[in-house]
Amino acid sequence: MKSSLLAISLLLAATLGFAADPPPPAETPKATPKPPPPPPPGVEVVHDVEIGNGGGRVLHAEIAYPKNPPSGPMPAVLWIHGGGWYAGDHKSNPAMILVTRGYFTASIEYRLSGEAKWPAQIEDCKLGVRWLRANAAKYHVDPEHIGCWGLSAGGHLVACLGTMDDPKFEGNGGYPGVSSRVQAVVDFYGPTDMTEGSEGIQSVAEGVDASYVFGLFGAHFSDKPGIWKEGSPIVYVKASDPPFLMVHGDKDKTVPHTQSEKLLAALQKAGVPAELITVKGGGHGLQAAPGEPPAEPGPGAINAAVLAFFNKYLKK
Repeated sequence: MKSSLLAISLLLAATLGFAADPPPPAETPKATPKPPPPPPPGVEVVHDVEIGNGGGRVLHAEIAYPKNPPSGPMPAVLWIHGGGWYAGDHKSNPAMILVTRGYFTASIEYRLSGEAKWPAQIEDCKLGVRWLRANAAKYHVDPEHIGCWGLSAGGHLVACLGTMDDPKFEGNGGYPGVSSRVQAVVDFYGPTDMTEGSEGIQSVAEGVDASYVFGLFGAHFSDKPGIWKEGSPIVYVKASDPPFLMVHGDKDKTVPHTQSEKLLAALQKAGVPAELITVKGGGHGLQAAPGEPPAEPGPGAINAAVLAFFNKYLKK
């Protein structure tokens, strides 16, 4: 048991070690594939499972589940990767740390902003939920207990999954008529309110336009404020939204801590169970700046909070 807990803590520590999203290049470079880390003992991993179509091409997921599954259907958690909407891929599945606690997990591929603009990204994430729910029996999953977890741009997308119920965001990737609703959301430092343009997202003191958000929407805020508003999960908050857990560093200069504070206030006002863990001294990635004291709480405590949250809302 102690070795399992240590492995989980180390894996989550690696998850929390993401640096801030770099400025997007003029053209999105082709990513060099990295070998996936070995799974924890007792975990089965299946690569590149086809989940449907996005923009006319096949989309995939990396799935992980216990080699010895529990007797009843498992709760499931979808992982949505970060990378400023223009980088990253589904090959890494940090949510795999939950598998040894009786969860099925899947890291979902979505179209990046260099391939397709908003709302392609949320359409593909919703496709991932529909795919999993439609295949729940195949994967021994409880279709009524599906959560999602993401960081940075992925944090934004899981917040969208939790709040955006409008059919216009469903897309045509597959499994029409199947619900894309999730039952729990864990958002690590994701943008939530783009209604003020880039100044509301990236530190004004840096004097830098949030070019990665421009890349997502394909238009400056001053030209098309409506689409920036459309992509802001805070706009859609309502009483029927699922519970939220947010984690955000108070020294984040890429996505200010106020972004999570705003969403927390909106969710609580609507009566939605919501909590914000503020990582003191944590930047974008939750780590402290070089030479500064370690950020608190650390990975172990955050790990425990995430697990407790999913256990509370996804396990019967």
